[in-house]
Amino acid sequence: MRIAYLILFILCLSSSKSWGNLISFNTKIDSLSYLINENKHDTSKVKALIELSEILYISDLDTVIKLSEEVISICNANLKKVINATERRSFMMSKAGALNNIGFIYDDKGNVIKALEYYHKSLSIREELDDKLGIAVSLNNIGIIYIKQGEPEQALDYYLKSLAVKRQLGDKKSIATSLNNIAAVYKELGNLQKSIEYYTKSLLIREDIKDNKGIAVTLNNMGTLYKDRGSLDTALNYYNKALQIRQKIGDSRGLTNTLSNLGSIAFAKKDYTLAEKYGLEALEIANNLGFLERIKDASYLLSEVYEKQEKWKDAYKMKSLFILIKDSVKNKKTELELIKQQSKYDLEKVIKEKEILTKENDIKTLLNAKNRTLAIAFILAFILALAIIFFIYRENKKKDFINNLLSQQKEEALRQNDDKIVLLKEIHHRVKNSLQVVSSLLRLQSYEVEDEKISKMFEETQNRVLSIAKLHEQLYSSENLKEIDLKQHFLPLINDLVEEYKLGTKIKLDIDIVDVKMGAETLVPLGLIINEMISNSLKYAFIGKREGVIKIHITHIVNNKYVMIIGDNGIGMDNDFDFEESKSLGTQLIQIFTEQLNGCIERTDEEGTVFKITFEKQEK
Repeated sequence: MRIAYLILFILCLSSSKSWGNLISFNTKIDSLSYLINENKHDTSKVKALIELSEILYISDLDTVIKLSEEVISICNANLKKVINATERRSFMMSKAGALNNIGFIYDDKGNVIKALEYYHKSLSIREELDDKLGIAVSLNNIGIIYIKQGEPEQALDYYLKSLAVKRQLGDKKSIATSLNNIAAVYKELGNLQKSIEYYTKSLLIREDIKDNKGIAVTLNNMGTLYKDRGSLDTALNYYNKALQIRQKIGDSRGLTNTLSNLGSIAFAKKDYTLAEKYGLEALEIANNLGFLERIKDASYLLSEVYEKQEKWKDAYKMKSLFILIKDSVKNKKTELELIKQQSKYDLEKVIKEKEILTKENDIKTLLNAKNRTLAIAFILAFILALAIIFFIYRENKKKDFINNLLSQQKEEALRQNDDKIVLLKEIHHRVKNSLQVVSSLLRLQSYEVEDEKISKMFEETQNRVLSIAKLHEQLYSSENLKEIDLKQHFLPLINDLVEEYKLGTKIKLDIDIVDVKMGAETLVPLGLIINEMISNSLKYAFIGKREGVIKIHITHIVNNKYVMIIGDNGIGMDNDFDFEESKSLGTQLIQIFTEQLNGCIERTDEEGTVFKITFEKQEK
């Protein structure tokens, strides 16, 4: 938290003229409210209502609905007047956006009927305006509703329409995503030929735009498709390709899925040693990430493997872990309880409809021929309950050893899970909300700035805020916030940063990070230093160069001390550059975070621009 507040404080000091007096969250809401109430220009009022909705979305959905309805009311009033074409389009666009936002909130609340109603209203306006981007969004939103409702045919219709619009816009990455989604729907419908066709189209586009993460997703999906068809060798080929890419880009979450899939192929081929290897790798990564769904998959695979190998104790452990995680994923509701509740509901419904049973004559009424249907229903439910109880009793006899072995593990796992939930809630509500507020305030303030230089400062500051958010997002996926693998934590962040800049220069990464675990107190400031350094390299180091190297080496010195060599082989900096005398915000931030790690920074004599930063691990 002190990092987030420190950043906010630094941001306030960095520009005394344009936004030195950065106002608080509540003050900004008051300012927008005043603008809404007092402004005589409806276009400004609509704009303020939309901005206020974006700020309040994280905390007050009902108020957002009211604000969106106010936008619609103002737009409707102006659309009845005689206005020029530009103004008319502006009000209609705002109205369509407000309708879509209301639909999104109802979807979030689980009110599917209301969500569809508003999505369709928004779509109708966007079609009238020929707003292709808006049309694609609305069609996709409606498709998602039908997927959630278990109606793939309806979802497919809207996904195909959305794809057609995206093709007109020419957004290849978005097109590839739609193709992948459509392929998944065809697989759900049992049309394997169509599914393969769309997966192949998605893969070709993703390979063309070098979307490595997307390529791995499609390859993995195609592997699963062929595995379900029984084409194990073809499936194995796709899974291995997906595995290579995910290992290269450091996609840990994706790796757990692909490793489990490879394990299932090896199991089907009766290569139990290889299946065990993949299963253990998947379980270790999933456990480090706290990824319950993949822990469940890996533990089930291993339980099957150990049974085939007649390693009964290991099989019991894995089977018990699978049962524990399965119960956790299902919010601890067992299948017996679900059947019991459903049976109770069905019986109460019959009793209510018949309205003839009383507490005093239940048995007598059941035996009455007039209520034979009810009696049969009750008897069948009773027999079903007995069958379930007998089945569970028989299974429990077999699982006595498992339950005794797992009793202590379960208590410990639940305690750790509770601790993690508390931490994640604290991080989510405080850090991410604070970053959302800062981002919204910066965007609002930037609307008032006409100077291009100052506007650029706002853009760079927003990028820094987003970098902080990414660092915290990486922390969310870690099970133990005090012991996070250094390399696994930073590798995807570095790759994403290089990918975002999309330079014409071919960038090679020289990364050598020591195998060590650190906590959030060290990783957050260290991550911000790395973000600033790499950003500077990508922006300034390779101007006019066809290729370049960015170097990041982190090694252990002694005790809690480490050294990081970071920089590039680009065009270099002035020889007389001095960190302490530099007035730029970036270098000031690097100095602050280095001092926070009890470290020091110095420039090396290597080609280009390379710095040596000595720092201490903060966790004891």
